Amino acid sequence: MFDDEDEEIYGGDVNDDLVLFNTMYEKNEYGYFDADRIEALIDHLLVTNQFKKAKWAAEMAREHFPFNNLFYLRQAQAMSLMGDMKESLKMLSHLEKVDTPSLDLYLSLASSFSQLRDSESAIKYFTKALELAEEEERADIYIDIAMEYESSKDYVSAVKTLEKAMSEQPLNESIVYELAYCYDQVKEYEKSIDCFLKFLDEDPYSYTAWYNLGNAYVKLKKIDKALQAYDYCIVINDDFVPAYYNTANTYVEIEEYNKAIEFYQKCIGIDGDDALTFCSLGECYEELERYDEAIHYYEKCLVLMPSFSDAWLGKGVVYEAMGDYPRALSAVRMAIDLDATIYGYHHVLAGILEKHGEISEARIAYEKAIELLPTGSDEDLIIDYLSFLSKEYNDELFEVIEQNEIINNSDATNLFLVNEFWTMNKRTEALALLDELMITNLSLAKSLFLHFEDLKEYGEFTSRIEEE
Repeated sequence: MFDDEDEEIYGGDVNDDLVLFNTMYEKNEYGYFDADRIEALIDHLLVTNQFKKAKWAAEMAREHFPFNNLFYLRQAQAMSLMGDMKESLKMLSHLEKVDTPSLDLYLSLASSFSQLRDSESAIKYFTKALELAEEEERADIYIDIAMEYESSKDYVSAVKTLEKAMSEQPLNESIVYELAYCYDQVKEYEKSIDCFLKFLDEDPYSYTAWYNLGNAYVKLKKIDKALQAYDYCIVINDDFVPAYYNTANTYVEIEEYNKAIEFYQKCIGIDGDDALTFCSLGECYEELERYDEAIHYYEKCLVLMPSFSDAWLGKGVVYEAMGDYPRALSAVRMAIDLDATIYGYHHVLAGILEKHGEISEARIAYEKAIELLPTGSDEDLIIDYLSFLSKEYNDELFEVIEQNEIINNSDATNLFLVNEFWTMNKRTEALALLDELMITNLSLAKSLFLHFEDLKEYGEFTSRIEEE
């Protein structure tokens, strides 16, 4: 929007003019600059965030050049950047009525409406600006329009805007990344992948494109392709830590914890000590049941970031696995003290309390976890809670199921009831419920033996599960 040159401009040197201007500003005594020189000065002041000086310079210039609307525009821009949106928009709207349409004016109006979170008006003026823009200016404006749609959560319109931009500038990396982000938001991961692959056909050495391609493959559970994409990224730029970190995360997802540890260690080798990486290492060693090493890395994490609640939780889980109940309880309670909004923390606490016979406290913890649970999003929690009630508060079980909307509407509840009905000798109901679940949620139905291993003894269940 503004030009800033430190070389000689319009016959004058900006640095020399700045010295003279600053003297005038301090004395509040404006002299005279010709129009080109004061324009260059104002642009310099705006791009260097000296908005108050830019506003004063524009006001003074308007007195000398009352018919030059550029200075009126610059004053409005300075006021907008200073936060005086109401007066700025009033001036810009006046200019729109009396002046020739210009890219600068439309962009200023769009930016002002954007700051006011009026996306509809911002898009209107960005679109007008697009009609006047040169080819090299259009990409940024397309992205501005898309981001306005994004701020309104209208990702479909953002995608359409960016697809049009891509058709004009297929090698513009900023457009590629923004479009891939929007595809991700609307869960069109295949289109995101196609977007990066087309870009990489033209620019195969873009390590950031390979990295983002890997992230897209992870979303589709295409693990081998994700790892290959991250590998290409690392070959091109072997200091790019996010690629190592996400490679490690991908190995965690497929439970290859030793490989994950190798890549987390590479992150530390490049970037130095990092709390998040130490916590991730702790989780890997926890999964490998190498508990002393897990504790070691959780503690290294907490030295760097004592308020890292996940590390406290990890310590609690490991201490419990080591049979150290007091330390386990203390660490998990610390995690909850640091962040009581995470339902999983309460779930872990409930499990520890239940295991050690603290039944009333366990129930409180389970109920807090259920209270915080996003609708039906954790099948294990719901099954654990209902199994707990079945053992300890059986007379209340069906009342809880009926009264709690999240539990009542969860497929996990139906999986639990398969076992519960079977235990109650309501075998027809149990098998009918399983048959229904195999139609509505096959993957959950096939996890039956993971939750209720005893049912493996009955052919009625094994025949159904093994047929699928």
